[in-house]
Amino acid sequence: TDSMVWSLNGNAFLYGSGKVVYDKIELNADIISMNMDTSVVHAFGRADSAGVVSGLPVFVDNGTPYESERMSYNFKSRKGFISNVYTQQGDGFMTAERAKKDDQGIFYMQPGHYTTCDAEHPHWYINVTRGKVRPHKDVIVGPSYFVVEDVPLPLAIPFGFFPFTDSYS
Repeated sequence: TDSMVWSLNGNAFLYGSGKVVYDKIELNADIISMNMDTSVVHAFGRADSAGVVSGLPVFVDNGTPYESERMSYNFKSRKGFISNVYTQQGDGFMTAERAKKDDQGIFYMQPGHYTTCDAEHPHWYINVTRGKVRPHKDVIVGPSYFVVEDVPLPLAIPFGFFPFTDSYS
């Protein structure tokens, strides 16, 4: 909505509510830079004079939104890296500091949280050292422990499996 700038070295920059659509993938962010030769796109929000960041990237893949702080994605290889990602899978919510998306659509996240509490700051969650999210199928987590009201419980699990479906009967 603000401007689009093309550079001589093949880069394009979108400012102000930029949107990139490719096949079943959509990316929205306040600032998007894309290298037209390599098809690598970087997206992040814009900070105002008070330091409040708005227009954070929202990556939508096959109808599933992934909100993040910063992301890089290659449209040719269909792989990407995401910082501070948040997504809903079925009835559960998954957040992670770092995530990597492979060409099959699987997200590998670490460290992160999994919960079914929909509060902005969850009342409880499973603190996950690493996890694998197969959209519309399941979440598989590695060594984890429970946290209630920000107090870690002395209850650890070596792995977890959380299946889900998007259809409700």
